[in-house]
Amino acid sequence: MNTKQIKKLLITLIGIFAITLSAILILNIINKPDIKNIQFSNIDRVKNNSSDSSEVEMSDIKQTDFSYTIIGYRYGEESSSIIVKKGSKEFVVYEGDLLENTYELMSISPDEIIFKGSGKLYKLENKVGK
Repeated sequence: MNTKQIKKLLITLIGIFAITLSAILILNIINKPDIKNIQFSNIDRVKNNSSDSSEVEMSDIKQTDFSYTIIGYRYGEESSSIIVKKGSKEFVVYEGDLLENTYELMSISPDEIIFKGSGKLYKLENKVGK
């Protein structure tokens, strides 16, 4: 094989590669995803209901009611969150979020964590890091 034949072979391979990439690009442009607007109506309901906490009964969470273990927390002016564990599952819950659609995390402080569920406020002592 001489150099002219090697050059023609390489140019042919590069051309086939370029045509293949161009075809893939065109297919991706044609089959672009259809992005739909998702409305979360129940989130507004949860936020509006959280302001009614003055009428709710306070009680300590008993082990039978709350089978989650707090394994970590992040406390600050914005985006406070906790990490809870139930069995082998771990959950990261931010203030205002629901824990398995049952308990809403109302507030986090270094001393206590407050959940709302079933029309009651549950106060849990924060023992993480102590």
